[in-house]
Amino acid sequence: MRHFSFLLLFSVILFGALPKFLMPDEAFKPSATVNDKQQVIATVNIAKDIYLYEEKLHVVDVNSDDGIIFKSVIMPKSTDHHDEKVFLDSPIIIVNLAKNGNVSGKVSFEVAIEYQGCSEQGLCYEPLKKVFTLEVDSDKLQSNAPITNKSETKSSQSTTIEPSSESDSIAQTLKEGSLLFIIISFLGFGFLLALTPCVFPMIPILSSVIVAQGKNITTRKAFMMSLVYVLAMSVAYTVAGVLAGMFGANLQVAFQTPWIIVTFSLIFVALSLSMFDYYELQMPQFIQSRLNKVGQKQGGYMGVALMGFFSALIVGPCVAAPLAGALIYIGQTGDALLGGIALFALSVGMGIPLIIVGVSAGKFMPKPGAWMDTIKAIFGVMLIGVAIWMISRILPENITLLLWSFLLIATAVNMGAFESLHLDCPRSPKAITKSIGLILFMYGASLFFGGISGAKDPLRPLSEFTIPQSILSAQRVKETSFQKITSIEELNVILKNSQGKKVMLDFYADWCVACKELEHNTFSDTSVKAKMSEFVLIQADVTANGESEKALSKKYGVFGPPAILFFDENGKLIKGRTIVGYQDPEPFLEHLNKL
Repeated sequence: MRHFSFLLLFSVILFGALPKFLMPDEAFKPSATVNDKQQVIATVNIAKDIYLYEEKLHVVDVNSDDGIIFKSVIMPKSTDHHDEKVFLDSPIIIVNLAKNGNVSGKVSFEVAIEYQGCSEQGLCYEPLKKVFTLEVDSDKLQSNAPITNKSETKSSQSTTIEPSSESDSIAQTLKEGSLLFIIISFLGFGFLLALTPCVFPMIPILSSVIVAQGKNITTRKAFMMSLVYVLAMSVAYTVAGVLAGMFGANLQVAFQTPWIIVTFSLIFVALSLSMFDYYELQMPQFIQSRLNKVGQKQGGYMGVALMGFFSALIVGPCVAAPLAGALIYIGQTGDALLGGIALFALSVGMGIPLIIVGVSAGKFMPKPGAWMDTIKAIFGVMLIGVAIWMISRILPENITLLLWSFLLIATAVNMGAFESLHLDCPRSPKAITKSIGLILFMYGASLFFGGISGAKDPLRPLSEFTIPQSILSAQRVKETSFQKITSIEELNVILKNSQGKKVMLDFYADWCVACKELEHNTFSDTSVKAKMSEFVLIQADVTANGESEKALSKKYGVFGPPAILFFDENGKLIKGRTIVGYQDPEPFLEHLNKL
C-alpha cells in the first residue's frame, strides 16, 4: 500500500511538471466577418504562449466563380522570433473586395483561413484550415480586376498589399494607366533593355549593313536605313509578343532551332567575308532584275528591313520583366491592341541606341581609301563574332572557346602581330597595332589551350591547368546540383517528394544568353550558392520546345527563359515572387532572403 501511495505521489509530481499542451481548437480560434465597409475582417485568436508563422498565414478566396474577388489584402506587421517571422499576438487581416461580372445585391461567398503555429513549450501544430461562408452587398463594391484570386500575402508592413512580381506590376500598369503613360513607360523600358547583352549583337549587324554601302552612304541615308531596321525589328517583336500573349506560343522560341541558328550563323559569316573583299556578295542576276522592278531602286531598304525583322526573332530572344508584363496583360485580357502598342513602344525604345549608332556609322564614315578597308575589316570581324555568339547556343562551351580562339588568332595575324617592325620608327601607329595584335594572340592562344582541355569559362580559360582537380570536381558537382525536368509530371513528382523544403524552379534553354549569364555570374556566387543550398533546385530545360515543355511553360505563365519560380514547403507556388530575366548576385540573394 505504501508503494502504491509513493507511485501515486510520484505520478502527480511528474505530470504536474510536464507542460500542458492545448488542443488545436483551443490554441487557435479563427474567425471571419464582413464589416460595414464591405471588407472581410479575418483573424486567428491565439492562446497564451502560442504564435503563428507569417509565411503560413493565408486568406484564400475559395471560389473565384461567385463574382466576388480579392482586390487587396492588408497584413499586420510580424515579429522576429527564433529567426522566423511570426505573430505573437492575434493577427487581424483586412481584405478589400471587388465584384467581377454582373452580380448585384446580397452575394454569398466563401473564404478560407490557412494557418500554422507553435507553442512556446516546444510543440508545433500541423497546418490547419477553416472555411467561412460570408455575405456581402455587391452593390457597394467597385468593379475591378483582381490582383489575385487566391491571396498568399506575406508582408512585414502594416499597410502593404500582397507582393507582386515586377512583371505582374507592369501588367497592372497596362490595366490602369493611360495610353500616353503606357507608351512613355514602355519606351523607357525598351531603352533600358537596349543596354543589355540581348541587343548588343544587333549593333555590328546594322553597322556593317551601313558600312557596306561605302562611299554611297550619307547621313540621311544612314538614318533612314537605321530607322527601317528598327521599325522592322519592332514589328517582329510586336507580332511575336501578341501571338505569345494570345496563344501562349512564343514565336521567338520557334526560331531557336539548331538548323535556323546554323543557317543564320553561316549568313553572317558570308557577310563578313564580303567585308574582307573575298568576293562581292550579290544575288543571282535574274533575282536582282526582278527585285529592281519591285523596289530595289529604293536603296536596299527591303534587305535592311528583312535583316531587322529576323534579327529580332533570332538574335535577341531575351525575355525581361516589361516584355513578360505585356504578355501577361494580353493573355489575361485578350486586349491585343493595347498590348501590341506597348510592345511596339518597348521595341522602339530598344532601337533608339541602334539608330544613334547607325547614324554615327554613316556620319563618320572615312573617305574611300585604306581607312575604308580597315573599317570594313573591323565590322567583318564583328560579324564573325556575332556568328560565333549565335552558334554557341547549340555547341558545347569548350568548342565555343576554340572558335573564339581561331577568330582572335586570325585577327592578330592580320593586324601584323608577327611582322617585323622598323627600329628607326618605334613610335609609328604600326607599333600600337602590333602590340594589340600580340595581346589578342596571347588571349586567343589561352582560349585554344583552354578549349582543348575542356574549359568552359572564357574569363578563366586555363582553369583546368591552374586550379587543382579536387576543387574543379567540387565545382562541377555544384554546377550539376539542379535536377533537370522537361514536363509537368516530372515536376509534380519532385514537388511531392520535397515536402518540408522550399523549391526553386529555373526555366532554362541552351540558346538563352541570359540563362548562361545567370549560371556563370549569379548561381556561381559564393553567397548565392550557400543560400540556394536551402532549396530543392530544379531546372526546366525548354531548349527543345516540345509539347511537354510548352505545357510546362504555359501552366506557370512562362513566355520564355530565363524565369525563376519558387514553391513553399507544401509544394504551392509562391505568387508574386517570380523572377523574369537576368539578375545580378546581390539583388538575387536579397530576393532569396525575403523568401
